[in-house]
Amino acid sequence: MRRFFDLRIAVLGALFFVMLFAGCSKDEGDEALTDGSSWSIIQTDEMEVPGAVWPLAHNEAIVGANNEFVYRTTDAGHGWSAEAIDNTTGRAASDIYFNSSRGIMIGERGMLYTTTDDGVTWADASVPEIVSEDMDLYDIVYPGTGEENPLFIVGERGALLKSTDAGASWAEIELNILVAESTMVVDDSTGDTTWDHTPVYLDQERVNFTGGYAPTNSVVYLVGDTLANDGEFYLFRSSDAGDDWDILTVSLGGEFPECYFSDDTTGMVFGSDGAIYKIATANDTVVTQYVTLLGSGNNLGEVEFVTPDIGWTVGAGGMVAKTVNAGEHWDVIDVDVTGAITDVGFLDEDEGWIVGDDASRGTGAIKITTDGGANWFFRSYGLGLALNAVCFIDASEGWIAGKSGRIAHTTDGGRMWLHQDTNMNKTFRDIYFLDENRGWAVGFATNDFLDTTMTILYTTDGGDEWIALDSLSGQRLDKIAFADASHGWAVGKDGLILRSDDGGLTWTVQGAGVMAELFDIDVRSSQEAFVVGQYGTILHTVDGGSNWTSLGSGVTDQTLTGVDFVDGNIGYACGSMGTVLKTTDGGDTWTILDLPSYSGTIFESIAFQNSEVGWVVGKFGYIMHTVDGGETWYRQEAGFSEETLNDIFILDSNHAWIVGDGNVLMQLNP
Repeated sequence: MRRFFDLRIAVLGALFFVMLFAGCSKDEGDEALTDGSSWSIIQTDEMEVPGAVWPLAHNEAIVGANNEFVYRTTDAGHGWSAEAIDNTTGRAASDIYFNSSRGIMIGERGMLYTTTDDGVTWADASVPEIVSEDMDLYDIVYPGTGEENPLFIVGERGALLKSTDAGASWAEIELNILVAESTMVVDDSTGDTTWDHTPVYLDQERVNFTGGYAPTNSVVYLVGDTLANDGEFYLFRSSDAGDDWDILTVSLGGEFPECYFSDDTTGMVFGSDGAIYKIATANDTVVTQYVTLLGSGNNLGEVEFVTPDIGWTVGAGGMVAKTVNAGEHWDVIDVDVTGAITDVGFLDEDEGWIVGDDASRGTGAIKITTDGGANWFFRSYGLGLALNAVCFIDASEGWIAGKSGRIAHTTDGGRMWLHQDTNMNKTFRDIYFLDENRGWAVGFATNDFLDTTMTILYTTDGGDEWIALDSLSGQRLDKIAFADASHGWAVGKDGLILRSDDGGLTWTVQGAGVMAELFDIDVRSSQEAFVVGQYGTILHTVDGGSNWTSLGSGVTDQTLTGVDFVDGNIGYACGSMGTVLKTTDGGDTWTILDLPSYSGTIFESIAFQNSEVGWVVGKFGYIMHTVDGGETWYRQEAGFSEETLNDIFILDSNHAWIVGDGNVLMQLNP
């Protein structure tokens, strides 16, 4: 008898489970009206991580990147042409050099390409009989005095090439050095210091040449990572343009992959933990002098001097440092890049480029300065971030914003996104543009001790320059909107409502009498706006925010995350647990709309084309659509991921976009 009772309970429970998740309202009865629209993922162009850069002329540069991609710009990086020479190899570029007749690009596994048309087309110039496909090439060494010959290419396993025809052909160089002396300090029992000279037998194939410098067309220095012992490394020198070579032992611990020489005997080496040392090589001895240690983990890998006094070095951890006194002192420059910066190239004292890996944002990084490094601006493109907000001013031009301080701009409807520099690593929750020039962004920076701090940025030039308001204090901001060029609101945590009457230059706090976090605002005019937030909060003002009225009391206690009014009467709101509300009397009364039970997720954003046609989006990739003013709803899906969809923006009946986590960007197929 007990077994029968248990079985009956199990059957009833299973039936209840099926009824609950199969839906028992509109799922089984009314069939939703459809309009044939759908959404598709925008396959945006993503920039490969760049490894090398060379400025060709004012506003013109060539960038070599992973997978044999080459990027070329003629407008200071606002637009790029991209060519995949052979992306099946997966090889990354490590260095680029141009002279008057030829460009040279080298990289992994023997990559060697040349161009004679300023990088428009490239030809394979590899020399597999000298450099095999398992040997990486690292650096192109050329005379610092401006001559086009001789040129050298260095790499791992003793790879050393020389050209005397500006890079048209290459020959192998054998160092023919078999013996060198390793110098070691020995303290005897009496405390006296002596020098022990031990012969070292050197095989060129055991040397990984990492860099070099030629102060003249005769004198050449190379550095290699084969160590005599843990406290030494080798410096290779030629005084006759590479025909004969000496090996010098430098008594410094650590790795020093790059060097620079101001004359035949005086130079610097750059290495691990940002270490910089001066060296002098007179009389075949090496004297070292400590200069600075720029930071633990900030290993230096590239150096360039624009003038005898002004020089740059870059490396891991976003390290960029500048000297204006021939290397006596170095200042670290914050360029807002978190990964390794692999190359630096300056056209003159003012205009220069850096490239590398912007690790925290998940993209490659290309940045330009036109004022000698005082300011740096993103010129790389792609998404590479979790997207929280989207705003378009027409079918072609729009902006997205998200985590890690990233704002990006498109002028082709979303195929290519150019990063814009905000100079901060904060989370942006919203972005709003009135026209092609005037825009605002809001967000916050998480602090373990102070919770969150608000951030407001504005631009008057389409985002080429974003200006942060640093006089603000308070909690996080979630949304911003303007009625016109002067009047706007921003809302956020703990019932925070800010009002600006001067285009966002200054803000005043408005009291609404609530402590709920406010997640969205719909600005109807300079005087009227609706705000929604936690605990079913709905606020309304008709006097510019001097007074806020609470609406919809008792309709729902669910968090409301989105609000959109079609006109003065009809409006919609969305929120957690699949909540969607509608009003037809300007917000005085609200009705909970009946959605399919399977849509009981957290909705993040809602937008309507008109009083009948609209969408709501949210967690798990949900896109719910109605064409009858919310009477019936159906889910639109076409193989989308389950990433959270954070924002929907409708421009008109033919153009709309959705953004979400995981770099999700969708466009409407009307």
